[in-house]
Amino acid sequence: MKNFLKRVFPYVMFGTAWVLILATFLLGERVPKQLSLLLFTLGGVFLGFGAVGIALSRIRMSPEQQKEYERGEHDERNVAIREKAAMSSWYWTLYMLWAAFMLIEIFVGGLWGVAISVVIVLHCAFYMINIHRWNKKM
Repeated sequence: MKNFLKRVFPYVMFGTAWVLILATFLLGERVPKQLSLLLFTLGGVFLGFGAVGIALSRIRMSPEQQKEYERGEHDERNVAIREKAAMSSWYWTLYMLWAAFMLIEIFVGGLWGVAISVVIVLHCAFYMINIHRWNKKM
């Protein structure tokens, strides 16, 4: 049953996405703008996950290719490269968050500034938690 659901679920998500997007267009002005945005956003998310799930289900690998893939996933050099990339992306996203914080504080201020401050603090906290977690694993 579980294997059946894994095969069918991406198609269900893909179909649901098109139903949500079509419903958004058909309902038009009859629903509040926030609900329309929510339906359209959910449709986009489901469409993305469904399309990727369908594409991944179509990929077939031989047992030798699967073993080589697994070996590449756990290779120390590849793990080190992924870790360096994660650190670099963390720093760049932190800079982007600070830029967004400064722009919002200058032009908008108020509650949005507080929200961005909370996001930046959470970003840094998640970084510290992950450093601690990975140091324990090493």
